Amino acid sequence: MSLQSECERLLEELSSVQIEIFINNAGFGRCGETLNIEYLEELDMIDVNVKAVHLLTKRVLAEMVKKDRGYLLNVASSAGLLPAGPYMSTYYATKAYVVSFTRGVAEELRRSHSHVYVGCLCPGPVDTEFNRVANVKFALKGITAYTCANEAVDGMFRKKTEIIPTFQMKALLFFSRWIPAKFSIRIAARQQKKKLWKK
Repeated sequence: MSLQSECERLLEELSSVQIEIFINNAGFGRCGETLNIEYLEELDMIDVNVKAVHLLTKRVLAEMVKKDRGYLLNVASSAGLLPAGPYMSTYYATKAYVVSFTRGVAEELRRSHSHVYVGCLCPGPVDTEFNRVANVKFALKGITAYTCANEAVDGMFRKKTEIIPTFQMKALLFFSRWIPAKFSIRIAARQQKKKLWKK
């Protein structure tokens, strides 16, 4: 069964429900040298992290706009706010798509004076099963899923387009803006390589 048909099935099940809040939280990553990661796994990542988020956003948003109310939060990553992430190149690229797409849609809604909220959550490390699936060890200490969810809900109701949990991650991303992209990518490469599990 295709990912699109699964999304359509979900939307069909939700068709009789008045959706007030929708959290687009599907996604996974993979750490390793790009040429050593199976391309089919990367295509699956693009399907889940990009195509599913895009489709569900458009379909759910259309219904919210008709009613002129609702909250839609796409879960991206702090990775999507950085220039690139060697050794997790596909994951970083998919999350950059989610951030850019969400920013654009949010601005369209603002210009149309809509009361519908669209934003994206951009956390750093969160203590979930992501590490095991992505074959990665985080350089920074992860926050709990509970902390991340609390900050997400708070930011959503304050209608922030980008929600970045924890002061530490906000500070890191702020200062990264002043580093030329090529150096930022080299720093990311060193950090990402450290994350690989020791075999």
